[in-house]
Amino acid sequence: MSFKEIVKSSGKTLLTTVGVTAIGFFISVLTARMLGPEGRGLLSGAVLIVTLSSSVAACGLAFSYIYHRGAGQRFHQKRFVFLSALFIGLLAAVLALGGLLFNHDPQLRGHMALITGFALVTALQNYLVNLTQMQPSLSFLNVTRIVGVFLNLAALVLLFLAFRPVEFVYVLIGQLVCALTLIALCLHWAGKNVFQPVTLAPDAQPPRDASTGHLLKYAFNQHGTVLIGLALTNFDKVYLLKVGTIVEFGYYSLAFTTSRLIGVLFDAMNTALYSRYAGKDEKELTHSINIAFRLTFLPMMALAGIGALLSPWLIQLVYGPKFASVTPTFCVLMFECVVSGAGWTLAQRFNAAGRPGLVLVRQLISVLPVVALLPFLPKENISVYLGLLMLLGASLRMAITLAIYPYVLKEPVPRLFPSRDELQKGWSMIKARLQARRVSKGEPV
Repeated sequence: MSFKEIVKSSGKTLLTTVGVTAIGFFISVLTARMLGPEGRGLLSGAVLIVTLSSSVAACGLAFSYIYHRGAGQRFHQKRFVFLSALFIGLLAAVLALGGLLFNHDPQLRGHMALITGFALVTALQNYLVNLTQMQPSLSFLNVTRIVGVFLNLAALVLLFLAFRPVEFVYVLIGQLVCALTLIALCLHWAGKNVFQPVTLAPDAQPPRDASTGHLLKYAFNQHGTVLIGLALTNFDKVYLLKVGTIVEFGYYSLAFTTSRLIGVLFDAMNTALYSRYAGKDEKELTHSINIAFRLTFLPMMALAGIGALLSPWLIQLVYGPKFASVTPTFCVLMFECVVSGAGWTLAQRFNAAGRPGLVLVRQLISVLPVVALLPFLPKENISVYLGLLMLLGASLRMAITLAIYPYVLKEPVPRLFPSRDELQKGWSMIKARLQARRVSKGEPV
């Protein structure tokens, strides 16, 4: 599979991601203005518990299915999928209940049944959506993302029209209904696509059996990486939710969510790389990942710098003067998002090649200094210091990943700067895509 095809696939995913992110950003602005700092903090606290519970409960089972199916290995696919879904849903509910008991906010605890049920539904939704990555074109994955944000936007508009004021619990109920609708859509797709036989190349070796232990080993190795990643990307919010006020948490969560806007390119590229190469050719995987890294990292760092310069004006314009204090935290988190996204692009070399244990080692080494420094953070301006600690963790992960290439894989360290030939090829592909669009619209070339 050529890099050109990766660009084409990730380009579609990028367009979807940009649209989804833009609508998600609009939703974030609406909720901030409708709920205020305290209501936004309560909503963010509930969503954090739901997100962490459902993410931890995933256990890498969907990606283990994708990898072993893509490699043409034989196993009881239906039984694996059904038992995985049951396990993930129940585990997410238990974890959400534990998260609510860990938190001491009485308003969140007052809606324990709703938040626990929402975690269960979200876990099932995420599992089904992850399974759609078995489709190399990612077309249905893009559909689920678009439908999801439009459903949430429609629910928010209806709440705004129907209630004055809008309480955070109303928004949660609206999101729960949207998640159930998306599950129904995914089940319809899964019934037609998930268990279809894989077509192997004529010269491919006969398929071998994948034992339950092998399936679970891959899943838990891959998920160990995800768990450390969750810890590194959410320790700040969990810590602040525990030691800070709900208003402080509302400010910080807004800065974090807004800073993720700059990461849409990495999200699209990384999803396309994994979907294309999971269980397949490692040589083309390495080539495509190295080019993707070189063409995205430095330009996105420059974009983060421009965003930081404009942020004092933009934050107040979009969210209002009440949220002006989030600007310094937002600037730091933008650079963290770029470094983290580029590091995860490099990590796809190991995930898609069936070696998630290497990424797990990378995550474990980088988490130790971050956790060690957490108790020593000053309480004043804690949001900024938490952001800096996040940036430190992302930088460590990037450095460790680069070191793995020569010492473990025996491959050269990926370069930061693209060659002239790569830039020319990239520009030629962009021009070809633009020309094809003009031709399809009947415009003169």
